[in-house]
Parts: sequence; structure tokens; C-alpha cells
Amino acid sequence: MLWEVDIYPASGQPDLAAEALAAEAHDLGLESLQLKAGRGYLIEGKLDRSQIQTIAEQLLADRVVETTVVAEVGAAELHAPPQNNMQAVHVLPKPGVMDPVAESALSAIADFDIEVEAVRTLK
Repeated sequence: MLWEVDIYPASGQPDLAAEALAAEAHDLGLESLQLKAGRGYLIEGKLDRSQIQTIAEQLLADRVVETTVVAEVGAAELHAPPQNNMQAVHVLPKPGVMDPVAESALSAIADFDIEVEAVRTLK
């Protein structure tokens, strides 16, 4: 089964990644963009809902300053943007590009005695 864990800044927390993107867009002459940013993981394995929730809440996200959306890939809640007037866009590393964060997550998940087949990051 393929799960997706999306992680966003919690309500009231600064969105530093979006601020950096907005600065880059401004440098390109795109000044009217309204951005929200998040990060996430694609996790493949024979996991049930409680296992993926444990991974998301205890390993991947900081529940004090972040909020998570966890579901099987393709679920409607994963395509809902952080705000109603925005479009969600998922960006993955190019094929063949190293993903050291995913490799670290894979190793850390094993420390929870949970077996997964693969991990990939996304933004």
C-alpha cells in the first residue's frame, strides 16, 4: 500500500518555505503570488492506519508547530489545498536524484520496528 503524509505549518505558525518561494518569485517579477508550502513523504509498505499515524506523528512531524494529513495515495483529502482559493502542486525529486531525507526516514522507521519498502520525499 502507498501512503502519503503531508505536513504543513500549524495555524498561526510562520510558513518559512512559502516566504522563501515568494522571495524567489519576486526576483523573477512574479509579485502577486499567494503561496503556502508544505513537505511530505510517500511511504510504501504493508502498513495499517495506526502504523502510518505513529510514523507521521512521532517521527516525521512536530505536532506543536505542524499539522499533518495522512491518507492512501489518491484520497481526496490529499488534493485539498491548505486554503480554498489555492491549487495544490506536489513536487518530487527528479528520478535518479539522491533523496537523503527519505533514506534517513527509512532508517528511522526501522527503529520503530515497522517494515516499509520505500520512502520518497515531496514538497
